[in-house]
Amino acid sequence: MQLSEWSVLLLLLKLASYIAIAGLAGTLLMRFMCGNSNVAGHHLISFYQFLKRWQITCVTIGSITALLQVPIEAGAMAESGFMGMFDPFMLEIVWQSVIGEQATLRIPALIIALISACMWNVKSDDNVAGYKNGAVILIMLGFIAYSFTFTGHSANENGLVKSILTFHLIAIASWLGSLWPLYKSCTLLPTSEVKRLMHYFGQLAIVIIFVLLISGLTLLLQYLESFSVLFTSNYGQLILLKLLLVSAMLLLGAWHKLFLVPQITQQHHINILKRSITVEIVIALFVLITTSIFTTLVGPPV
Repeated sequence: MQLSEWSVLLLLLKLASYIAIAGLAGTLLMRFMCGNSNVAGHHLISFYQFLKRWQITCVTIGSITALLQVPIEAGAMAESGFMGMFDPFMLEIVWQSVIGEQATLRIPALIIALISACMWNVKSDDNVAGYKNGAVILIMLGFIAYSFTFTGHSANENGLVKSILTFHLIAIASWLGSLWPLYKSCTLLPTSEVKRLMHYFGQLAIVIIFVLLISGLTLLLQYLESFSVLFTSNYGQLILLKLLLVSAMLLLGAWHKLFLVPQITQQHHINILKRSITVEIVIALFVLITTSIFTTLVGPPV
């Protein structure tokens, strides 16, 4: 693994784009879960207003990273300092590569998602309009997730593998991206509604984790030539670290579902839940950092 200023910059760019797609997926999941809520109007509007602000923030971050990808890749290739980012020859080379194809798909999808997020009327009683708005963003999320398969170790894989990776990305983004909205729900929603939301999330999480495990195992079998490389290569060791972190999140999720959520009746139970979600968010950040490292700096052993 060789580190340079450019590789660190590309790593941070990938991390920011992962956080953005996680935030977008998580807010969408929360919108779906709150769609049939019986919570009082002003509490729900407050939570929706938070979701809208966070959704716009995440899509904006994603748009900035998508716009910076081409010039930073050009600068890394030029190796002539900061001005290399504006070298017309290098920019043309990068734009004609898979990086350019990725930007061609991702940037319009992010712009449409941003417009849709801004147009979401959180105070409207028109559920159909809200579902249509969410559906547009969901489709754009699919395009954005698929654009990640254009580069890295999945670039040369067939359509089936890329589709599995897309589902894998959306599943883990939905899970990790839901944590911050769940944390905020503890302060914006009444205790009974937090309990209902956490219970609903616990049920959906079972489906998400199932998709995550099946797709992840399929991808591992595709990328790794043998079981032993998990222990003998940098890529395999990073995969094991990610699995360890995800396992820790699974244990915390099980603790929430089986013990914390059923006991929620008073505010101090909510405070315990908030502290536990905070720990889960920190672990989730390490999951994203680990994923950014092995998708940017370390490829599968060949």
